[in-house]
Amino acid sequence: MSIFTFPHYKNIAITPRRSVKELKMSEKIADFRNAHKGTTYAKNAEGKLVAQSNWESVSEIDLYGAVYGTLTVEGDINDPDVNSGECSWAGEGFSPDGTRTVGFQSGTWEKIGNHKWALKMAGKDSKSGAVYTESEIELETLIWSGTVYAG
Repeated sequence: MSIFTFPHYKNIAITPRRSVKELKMSEKIADFRNAHKGTTYAKNAEGKLVAQSNWESVSEIDLYGAVYGTLTVEGDINDPDVNSGECSWAGEGFSPDGTRTVGFQSGTWEKIGNHKWALKMAGKDSKSGAVYTESEIELETLIWSGTVYAG
């Protein structure tokens, strides 16, 4: 069993019950469409590039409202053109009723075209509990879109 940790948030870890590959989509929670708002880059202790891209929902998302968050991926200077890797998400939503949702997910990304990637992540949020997400990011449009399912 894998434990996903978030290096920028102390004392936070997600232990999925199943691997992302083993998860099957169940009840759809919401579709989303996020716009890229910027990326920061750093070198970690292992000498890898850490890219943290910030995203904002284009419009309110069913159940979650206005969503903001950060997608984190690592790159290797010795193999910058890899076709897949690990990723993680940390974000929050602000619902119209005044409630707030916090969520964390971890999983994988895979290159599916020229500057286009598919992401599969699993985790937990404070409103829905266990969740699973399938999505795509396109560099040309700077849009990340997909679907969140009950996990």
